[in-house]
Amino acid sequence: MASNPALIEIRTVSSEEYLEAGRPIASYAFGPSPQQTDMERARQNLPYYERTTNLIAFVAGGAQASMVSHEMTQNVRGMVVPMGGAGGVASMPVGRRQGIVRRMFERVFELYHDAEMPSATLYPFRDSFYERLGYASFPKPRFLTLRPEALVPLVRHDKPGTCEQLAMKDGFDEWRAFLERFQRHTHGFALAHVTKARQARVLNESWVALARYEGEVVGAMTFKITGYGEKLIADTFYTVNSIGRYLLLDWIGRHTDQVREAVIELRPDEYPEVWFHDLGEATRTDAERAWPGPMGRVVDVEKLSGIGAGQGEITLEIRDLICPWNNGIFTLRAESGVLAVEATDAKPAGHLTIQGLSALVFTGHDPAGFCFRGWGDPDTETQATLRALFPPAIPDIHEKF
Repeated sequence: MASNPALIEIRTVSSEEYLEAGRPIASYAFGPSPQQTDMERARQNLPYYERTTNLIAFVAGGAQASMVSHEMTQNVRGMVVPMGGAGGVASMPVGRRQGIVRRMFERVFELYHDAEMPSATLYPFRDSFYERLGYASFPKPRFLTLRPEALVPLVRHDKPGTCEQLAMKDGFDEWRAFLERFQRHTHGFALAHVTKARQARVLNESWVALARYEGEVVGAMTFKITGYGEKLIADTFYTVNSIGRYLLLDWIGRHTDQVREAVIELRPDEYPEVWFHDLGEATRTDAERAWPGPMGRVVDVEKLSGIGAGQGEITLEIRDLICPWNNGIFTLRAESGVLAVEATDAKPAGHLTIQGLSALVFTGHDPAGFCFRGWGDPDTETQATLRALFPPAIPDIHEKF
């Protein structure tokens, strides 16, 4: 039975109200049930969520759906911008397929627009659902599984630099500083506000290995060991050059007699088969507990001015069913490698949906396929211009939320 839209109220609530009314919805949707929330522990974590926004959808006064929006930053084609990350999006069974979650996203996009956030990301339970809300898909996470003994020849090789292992509580500040530097040159890379990020230091659930060369951190990896004779699981593996990569691989190789295998979550543009012999035979996207491929969305077309661009100029009509401020005609122009966006009354060369524009911005998706996705009608000339403006780019989001 459809809900009466007049009875749906989307409300921004305090962290305490979210714990009482919204958290049980997310727990029901994503966890085993029935199960009681540990409210004492949840309240202890509230200081780490000071920069989040909690939304609850009430239907006839009862909480039916909820979400948490995290204040973040993201590198979009070379420009670091404020970004909203939606997490814990859930509804109770009675509220599903009623348009309630859509109404929540309409509200959160208004909040993003007011905060001048050009982009938004999330991890979908089903990508087709969020595509209807304007999101476009990123590549799925990939994982390399290797036996550390394959790296023994590398361990024996003389290498410049050093690698230091620290508990997260001791290495957090240096780790965070490295991530902030890494973000500046990594497309798609998102970082949570430091008030949320500090939770990792308090939880202290990971080791961090820092590869150093000439006084600079050139590689960093966070990892856990499940037990003797079991697995080393590296959920991040970031390097700025080859020295950093081989120092971190050396560190994994030093666990030959301790763990049976190492599982490394790869950046989407990494190809480990070229790193060292015998490393690329077990690359896959279906590792245990793998997160789904993330998705991204352009929230404000005009705020794209300043991101990196290739070359060319085009005028397009943009259609957005959720964010009315994006509906209109815009000229997109590359000026010295930077995109300029301007609203105009000129005749457009074609139209794109916000999904199509998001796919271009985040991945450089080939516009020749847009007609098959319902994303627009670019002709051959327009397609060529769009390829030149938005060359292929592989986003690496980093944060999980």
